[in-house]
Amino acid sequence: MAIMIERHQITSRDQWLALRKHDVTASRVGALFGVHPYVTALKLYLEHSGIEFPQEESAVMRRGRLLEGAVALAVADERPEWTIVKNQFYFRDPELRLGATPDFLIEGDPRGLGVLQTKTAAPHIYERDWESGKTVPFWVTLQTLTECLLTDAVFGVVAPMQIDAFDLACSVIEIPRHATSENRITTAVAEFWDDVAHGREPAPDYGKDKNLIPYLMPRAAKDKIIDLSGDNELPTLLDQRAKLMDTIKLYSERCDEIETEVRFKMRDAERVTGLDGWSITWKNQHREPKLVPAKDFRVLRIFDKRESA
Repeated sequence: MAIMIERHQITSRDQWLALRKHDVTASRVGALFGVHPYVTALKLYLEHSGIEFPQEESAVMRRGRLLEGAVALAVADERPEWTIVKNQFYFRDPELRLGATPDFLIEGDPRGLGVLQTKTAAPHIYERDWESGKTVPFWVTLQTLTECLLTDAVFGVVAPMQIDAFDLACSVIEIPRHATSENRITTAVAEFWDDVAHGREPAPDYGKDKNLIPYLMPRAAKDKIIDLSGDNELPTLLDQRAKLMDTIKLYSERCDEIETEVRFKMRDAERVTGLDGWSITWKNQHREPKLVPAKDFRVLRIFDKRESA
């Protein structure tokens, strides 16, 4: 059965955001597989269950938006046979409620239409997450495959540009269509909407979802008590926490001792020299009187510059 895809021309950012609000979008499909670096399945569930989150653009997102055209130019230099066209449409499957906004479309390839997904990354991130161009992060692969599916593109391309002070190296990595993966995507999206409809909340990712607590549980219910005597996992976790807190205290006390020694050796100096790879300052600061009285104090700053050298 053929998929009926809607194409909505993008006329403004607000209109585009309003369109996306009703769908699982390609850029967030990775959350359904637990591989998205910024969005979890629980957050996606809450967004589509009536909870409003601030629409904030991070520094990394802003960088990607501003350099999107530069990445496309770099790809055009690498593949002059391609015509790179800025995409002006939001594509969606209204039945599945799955949407995508490819950055660019690729025309002129004998195979047919392609989609181009632009990315930017600091060199150490490129080396760590992209293995210097040998692999593509799974969430980016899922995003590109979803864009191919909804645009009926024959192939996808991911172009990560390294943000370096002296070079803007850009890789061109092709992502072929993969029917099994596309079926996994559509199945996961369908199951997600079924969970939303029946109120089945995904399990939280305790490492990433701590910022969701104020939205889920903003206030305590007065005099409410919960009995967790049947929880077999918490005693082990609490024991682990106690040991970690002891370790943190030990390390914290040792750090305080080291910093005290640094202060005694600096005396009234503002800055330290002669220690390769380290930047150490102990400068005066003044806090103006507001809710608390004015105060003069010194702030010790120690930066390890060895890895960036």
